Formats: sequence, C-alpha cells, structure tokens
Amino acid sequence: MTKSLEGANFAVYSIDGELQQPVRWQIEQYLFCDKQQHLQVDDEQHQLEPMVAELLKYFCEHPEQIVSRDQLIEHVWMGRVVSDNAVNRVVTKLRKAFDDDAKKPRFIATFPKKGYKFIASVKAEVVESTKTLEQEIVNDEKQKSDVDNQKALVSFPITLISAFVLVTLSVLLYWSVQSRSVAPQNTIRQVQALTREAGRESAPRVSPNQKYLAYSERKNQKMSLWIKSLENQERVEINHGPEAWVGPASWNEDGSLIAYLVTTSDSCKYFLRQFDKLKLSEPELIYECPAGSYGKIEFLHSNSRFVFTEAPGPDTPYSLYELNTQTGQKRRLAQPDLVLGGNSQFDVHPTDNKILISSPDEKQWEGFYSLDVDADELSLLFEQDAYICCGIWDHSGTRVVLMGEHPAFELVSYDQNGNDARVIYSGMHQLRSPHRHSNGNDYLFVSGHVNQNIHYWKHGTHEPIVLINNSVDDRLATYSKASGQVAYISLASGSEEVWVSDLNGNQKKLTSFNDSRHYFDLHWLPDGSKIVGLTLNEIHLIDAQQGIYIKLEIGQKEIRGLSAKDINTIAFSLKVGDQWQLHFYDLKTNKLSVADQQWQYVRFAEDPQNSLWVDQDNKLYVGNDRKPTPFPKSYDSDELMLGKLLNLQKLGSRYAWQRFNDGKYQLFEQASGGEVELRLTTDSRHFHLSELGYLYQEVETANADIYSTSSN
Repeated sequence: MTKSLEGANFAVYSIDGELQQPVRWQIEQYLFCDKQQHLQVDDEQHQLEPMVAELLKYFCEHPEQIVSRDQLIEHVWMGRVVSDNAVNRVVTKLRKAFDDDAKKPRFIATFPKKGYKFIASVKAEVVESTKTLEQEIVNDEKQKSDVDNQKALVSFPITLISAFVLVTLSVLLYWSVQSRSVAPQNTIRQVQALTREAGRESAPRVSPNQKYLAYSERKNQKMSLWIKSLENQERVEINHGPEAWVGPASWNEDGSLIAYLVTTSDSCKYFLRQFDKLKLSEPELIYECPAGSYGKIEFLHSNSRFVFTEAPGPDTPYSLYELNTQTGQKRRLAQPDLVLGGNSQFDVHPTDNKILISSPDEKQWEGFYSLDVDADELSLLFEQDAYICCGIWDHSGTRVVLMGEHPAFELVSYDQNGNDARVIYSGMHQLRSPHRHSNGNDYLFVSGHVNQNIHYWKHGTHEPIVLINNSVDDRLATYSKASGQVAYISLASGSEEVWVSDLNGNQKKLTSFNDSRHYFDLHWLPDGSKIVGLTLNEIHLIDAQQGIYIKLEIGQKEIRGLSAKDINTIAFSLKVGDQWQLHFYDLKTNKLSVADQQWQYVRFAEDPQNSLWVDQDNKLYVGNDRKPTPFPKSYDSDELMLGKLLNLQKLGSRYAWQRFNDGKYQLFEQASGGEVELRLTTDSRHFHLSELGYLYQEVETANADIYSTSSN
C-alpha cells in the first residue's frame, strides 16, 4: 500500500520513528521511480543517468525552494570536489528529460547567483510497510523476467528441459529478491564525509581512539599516505620522496604505531612508525619485498606480528605471509590456490588471530575463506558467482560484510554460510572497499564518481574527438565496419548495459539486463549482426538489433583473448594444465573445439592479414598463412596480456600496444618506417585499432572520498 503526499520538504516517519523513503514521485504528468532511476510519461519509460536521477530526487524532496550550487554539491555530489560545469551538465540533462526550456521553465527555474528552484507540482508515494515495497520490487522483477522470457521464446526455441530450468530460475530469483532486496529496519541510511580532497581517496583506517583517519590519496599520478585529525581536520603526509607511492596503512590496537607500504619502480618496503597526535617517529624498515609487488600489511593483535601480501614481481599473483619482527621470521600462510591476482584481499578478525580471505577460484566465483593463523587451518565459508570483492568481518566477528553486487550501492551482511543476507547500509551512491569503524558500530567505505569518455583519434589528422560523453563510466568501445556503429558499455542507466552509437555520437541503449554483470571485452561479428561480450567467467552473444543475448555453452572458467574468427566462430583461450590453449566455439552447432596445441592466443581481425597468432613459446605469427614475424621494436612479450586482453593489434603496416606507466596507459605505435612512437595516453587497458583510427577511453573527471555510516 502507498500513500500520496504533497507539499515542501518531504520527510516521512513510521510509527516507530523509522524514516521511510518515497518510492515514486508524481511530477506533473511524469512518474519518477528513484529506486529504478527511470522517468515515465504515458507508456514511454526513460532511463536516467545515476547523477541525473539523484539530482531529481533531491529536487523532489525540496520543491519550491531555491537550492544553491553549494547545497547540490553537499547533498547530491556528497561534498565531492566538482566544477560548476559538471553541475551545469547534469542540470541540462535533467531539463532535457522533461523537455524543459530554461528561458520559459515549467520544471527547473534558474535564479542567477542564487541557484535553482524545482517549480513543478510534486506528489510523493510513500511505502507504508516493508512487505509492500518487497512485493512491488518482486512484481517489477517478475514483469521484467516475463518480458525477457517472451523475447527469448521468439528468438531461441526452448526445449521442455530448458523451460523447466527457466521455471526453477524464476523461483530462485523470487526467493533472492525476497531475501536480499529490502533492507531490514536497522538499515543505516545516513553517512558522513570524512574526506573532501580533490584526489581519489582509498584504504581508510580510523585510529582506535576514533580521533584520526589514515588513508591513501591518488592525485597527479602518485599515491600519498595521509593522517588526518577528525576533530580539527589538520592532516600530515607520510612522505618518502617524490618518486615513492605510499600506503595503505594499518594501526596497532592502541593507535601508538602505524605500519605501511612504500613502493617505487625498483623497490618495495614495509615501514613502522610511532604515532602521537600527528607526530611521527623516524621510519623503521621492517621488511623488504620484491620490486613490482604492491600489497598491504595489517597488525595481528600484536605489535610484532603482521599479515601482509607479496608477489614475486610485476603482474604475478599475490600470496599471504605472516611476519614476526621479534624473531625476524616470515612464513607463507595456508591459503586458497592462486588464481588471477591471487590472495591480495584479506581482513583481520576484530578480536581473534583469524583472517578473512577473498579469493577467486577457477570458475571465477569469489570465495570467502577463514584462516586460523595460529593453527594455520583454512576453511571455505561460502562462494558467490558475482563480480564482487573484499569481504570483511562484521564488528561481532561472526558475520561477513560485502558490497552489494555490481554496481554496489549497499553493504550486505551474511552469516558464515553465505545465507541470512541483511542490508546494513543502503544509499544512492556507488561504493567500494568497506572497512570497520573503530567505534564498534559503523563502517567506512569509498564512494566517488568517474566520468570516463570514449574518444577516437583519427589516422592522418591525429585529431582526438570525444565520441561519447554521458557523465558516467563509458568504456570498451569497438567499431564495426559492416554496421558503421560503435558498441560500448555504459553505466548511463545505472547498471552495465551495451549501447551503440554512430560516428556522430547518436546513441542508443541496446540491452536491458538490469543486473550485476560486468564486461571485460567486446567484439563485433564481421557482419555487424551480433556483439560478443566477455564477462568474469562467461561469453555472451548479443543480437545487435534486439539486444537479447545467449550464453555460450562452455561452463564457467577464466577466459582470455576473445575475438571473432567469422560470423559462425568465436575464438578464445582457456587454461589447460599449466598453459593457455586456443579454443574455437561453433555458433551453429554450439560445439567447443581445441585448436592445435601449438597455439596459445589469437586475435582475429576483419582483414585476415591483420590477424595475430601467438604460440606456446610466445612467438608471433601474422595472417591466415601464419607467417613468423618479429614483435615490434621495444615490445616485450611479457606485455602480451593486459588482464584478459591480448595487448597487440595490427592494421596494415601498423602495430599498436599499451604499457602501464605512472598510473596511465601509454599507447605505442610502430608504423611502416619501423620507428616506435607514443601516440596517446589513455585511462584503460582496452583500445581498438581500426581504419577510423584509435577508439580509447579517457577519464575527464574522477574523484573518490571516504565516508562513514552514521548509526547514531
């Protein structure tokens, strides 16, 4: 049941004093759902960008009031450092959604040097019970599921067994929504900003006396470590020279010591310092790790025992170790098998010598393990098939706290079997990296905004052009010569969806997944009819007209080097034993086959002469005839893979690849003359070389601040 309210300043409380959140807003002829971030008029539904939806929600809560830019930055942007232009762009997009004229406004009026006023009539529909909201969300999900299933029935014949599976999944989906989508009564909704600097803050740790915050700040392509007084905002930097990246850090149990990491291009060291009221002793070197290792260190309820992570070198998986500074001994701890980046994420139990390890398995499911450090006994608690990370113990040490599924707007607590999900914090801003507050009740997390745009750089003119700018994260752009379109991933609708655009920037949302999937790579089929997408552990085939998709029947596993051989064959590499092996998937027969054992990776191109093959000895071959060819000058075969992507592309006489340096990706090109040139600096490991030029991603604005939930 819902209740409609009119007037200014909507704040509705239940009988027990719990603040209730409006679910829908009637704005003139429009219906706005802030939970789903969409605006509906008549039978048309328009998905809003997340920041546009948050701005509209704030206007709905404060109608007929002049709202200053400072108020908008404080409440909509959560106090982050943003420019006037950024605010203007979001306001302009909201006006466009209402077809509102700034000169003759019906919705948003501008008051020069004062701010904005939302002048449209607003009615709030408030849910009066948890059960009602839960049922509405289930109904929304059920309607969406019914529509999707009807589309799938038209496009892909379903056998009786498949129908049974769909029914089973529908029951599971209903149960999942019932158990996880609605916060219980003690859900925290208020937050407090602890940092508001211009950089990207991370790794927050509040001192045991609750007076100081240690955190890392990334700014100007450098990582710095700061300690800030939460009483007077004074802060000091822990500095080890202009070339050093410093942090993250950890407090001991009484806040008198702080341990932290310092890295340079050729060193990796852990230091310890005494701390007293923003005064620090000289640094004491306690351990030297291999160059190229970037980890973290935590006290293990002792001033001389530490748990830390270490990798043998760059781009190698991390392992967990215990260091005892009294005895000088280091030992490798019992831990899950090393997959992907290994075991870099852990959390020390609030009272016991136990750690919680977050680690992926070969299916790419995230596993959460408990390790008794003293007994060196490891046990798997539970796994999740989701793009999720970084579990921590709750304050009691009996439950596990995770971010919600991607993109995360919640903190969710589970029992140690992965059941009994409880939303402990829910907000409108995407969050990551939770950690316990030392007050025993609240949680710290990082929240920010990234505006990553898609550019293309023309051959010949060398002119970069902004193709896609949605004020959100747009990425994985790939061009189809056959269709004349660019496919890419965007968060413009609040979750990852596939969008397409022509070369004039005319965009269209292709898919309506509305789920937590995360893509790492996109490719077109040669005829432009379908798009192939690589997720954490699956390959999806997406119809470029209707937006519906199917999963390739290969099981869930780590996949690398995706490309399309032809309109009927997908190529990718899977790990067989200790080596990567090229595989082919036939879209007509749904059969998986293994290529000759010689081949490790391949990247097919529209022109077969631009296809690249790599054998098990990391030697390069070109074209259909697989002609042996030397790698470009200055190219290191150790750079062959950037994550899941083959880091080399060819177009005629051009070769292109990227190299990570000082927090950026440098895109190099070797042309016919044989000279290597730095063409671009990008913000993503993904790029696409085509006849147009280079499609790549560049961050226009990015900031992240540290917040604490406020349970009082």
